[in-house]
Amino acid sequence: MSKISVREMTLAGAFGGIILFLSLVPSPWGQWGFIKFSSGIEFTIVHIPVIIGSMFGGKRVALMLGLIFGLGSISAAAIYGGATAVMFLNPLVSILPRVLFGYAIYLLFNLFKNRFKNPAIAFALTAALSTVIHTVLVLSMLFVFYLSPKALFTLIETEQLKMLLLFLLMINLVVEVFLAVAIATPIGVRMKQFKEAK
Repeated sequence: MSKISVREMTLAGAFGGIILFLSLVPSPWGQWGFIKFSSGIEFTIVHIPVIIGSMFGGKRVALMLGLIFGLGSISAAAIYGGATAVMFLNPLVSILPRVLFGYAIYLLFNLFKNRFKNPAIAFALTAALSTVIHTVLVLSMLFVFYLSPKALFTLIETEQLKMLLLFLLMINLVVEVFLAVAIATPIGVRMKQFKEAK
């Protein structure tokens, strides 16, 4: 494997810094990248810089950004706690799905960018589908370890609470897909224009 390029290091460093800022720096509502409500619903925008950086950085940058996202998630769970934080202390829940998420972004963008003349379509489809994949991966790990009737760990005692948590996570998915498309698409188009104008 060839050595990582200066461009890849720069992109990984820049977007990785944004990811860690959103994951770990306190804000009036918790952390900047996690918008929390008293109802228990929590939306994240931390996945958006992962999407943008992975679309422009290539496979290695995508994997690095996914790893940074996962490390930020497990660190935030350890530092800030919360109702579901203990579940995200498990690296198979917090880190592995995020690394796979980065790789999925890379694969999807390579698929779409050559199929659509309008780059905005490729950016929007990549943002939407990769966000769905991210949620499915995280939910799958949560289900295996904590939420299924035969889960490996019993942290939530009643099936009603498990179903409520799954319902809230599905609401999160809809909002996070919308946010990913609304934010990543125009930024992606602008970055592409800037790159081509150089």
